[in-house]
Amino acid sequence: MSPDDLMFQDDETGTMPDRLMTTAAPWPVLVVDDDEQVHAMTRVLLNDFEFESRRFTIVSAFSAAEAQTILAERPDLPVVLLDVVMETQDAGLRLVHHIRRDLGNRHIRIILRTGQPGQAPERDAIVAYDINDYKSKAELTAQKLFTSLVSAVRGWRDLVTIETLNQSLEHRVAERTAQLERQTALAEEQRRFIENLVELMPSPVWYKDSAGRYALCNRAFRELFPNAADGAEWSSQDQGPPSQDFPEQSPPGTTAFSFETSVAGPDGDARELLVVKRPLTAPDGAATGVISIATDITERRRMERELQRLATTDPLSGAHNRRHILELLERLLTGLDVVPEGRQTAGMACLIMLDIDHFKRINDEMGHGAGDLAIRRVVEVIRGQMRATDQIGRIGGEEFAILLPDSSRADGVAIAERLRSGLAALAIEMSDGRSFQLTGSFGLTEVRALGDTVESVLGRADQALYRAKALGRNRVEVM
Repeated sequence: MSPDDLMFQDDETGTMPDRLMTTAAPWPVLVVDDDEQVHAMTRVLLNDFEFESRRFTIVSAFSAAEAQTILAERPDLPVVLLDVVMETQDAGLRLVHHIRRDLGNRHIRIILRTGQPGQAPERDAIVAYDINDYKSKAELTAQKLFTSLVSAVRGWRDLVTIETLNQSLEHRVAERTAQLERQTALAEEQRRFIENLVELMPSPVWYKDSAGRYALCNRAFRELFPNAADGAEWSSQDQGPPSQDFPEQSPPGTTAFSFETSVAGPDGDARELLVVKRPLTAPDGAATGVISIATDITERRRMERELQRLATTDPLSGAHNRRHILELLERLLTGLDVVPEGRQTAGMACLIMLDIDHFKRINDEMGHGAGDLAIRRVVEVIRGQMRATDQIGRIGGEEFAILLPDSSRADGVAIAERLRSGLAALAIEMSDGRSFQLTGSFGLTEVRALGDTVESVLGRADQALYRAKALGRNRVEVM
């Protein structure tokens, strides 16, 4: 028993309490944000989550300077949740430079969080600052935060694993070369041990020498790439492993580096991989090859896409939910092009608000099952009449919003009339043999490039919709 174990002995029995025997060290997460509420909220969000029977613990820094001190003392931190704007507008991004360049820490996974997404565009920030993920604070729910942290911890662990494996291999190779002159048999035994160790690894591992030959690959690699020929170079016709093998293709100034790619598996299905690579060099600095390890993240990516679908889709109708359709409207507003004189020349768009007429009567007379069926059939009919670029979302109840990009006022009216006619001709049959018909009232407005906001566009479309209902329903009105 170690001294640390003795510290936790029961005073009377000398045994370790059961609750401590099963406690694993938590995953430390460095939270860098000048807002105390962000630290408190992050701690609350992660309070009930575990990964591999280990909880998460928060290490708090309220400025980039404080974070630098912590990082100097804690090189073992796997992930940092980092705010962009703190003591300065770019304090978070400068801290990223410090981590990657000054500290040379390529392992820690950096998730950038900001309440002001416009301060650092997602694509530019990730490419320019070697950031692993980028999230706005508004979208980072508990589930998304947990998914991001699990992904980050796995990536950190894979980088540490390949680094450890590389150090072990370099040590073994040097040791074997020295011992080969004295004891050939022992060196051969060590070589076989390394190869067997790599062979048994569940993840694909391969070593490519400086001449471009695949000198070593394990069983998992050969199963993923069945056309492999041990010790031979791949031909251009072979289904080969991910590219970027040579040291000169690695990011400047790095040792290990990683990227994601998609390959066809032996069954023909696409596999998404996280590949971690480490260039190897001889004592004189000459490149000797690259060792690589791949982790199959296909299921993780599928789950992320499904979570994204659930977060943006109305479960009853299958249309976009209210939050997502309004996000699409906001994106459309920011993408409209305007000439200096103020005359719109490109990116014209319209918004249609649709309300099912007498929907309460359908529920009251036919039952709520009929109401649900009506909502689903309305979405089906609308989608059947929409263009590929059009979007429909359920705003609430029986009300829908339809976005028409690249549509003038006249185009929007024509589309709305087509949708109105399609609904009026719809006969909805229920499973018990009953059937009913319905109509819809439509309010249309143009999305203006200058001065419009989401609220103003919705307001005009709602006014047009109210007028359509006041003038007898089953009609299209324009504001």
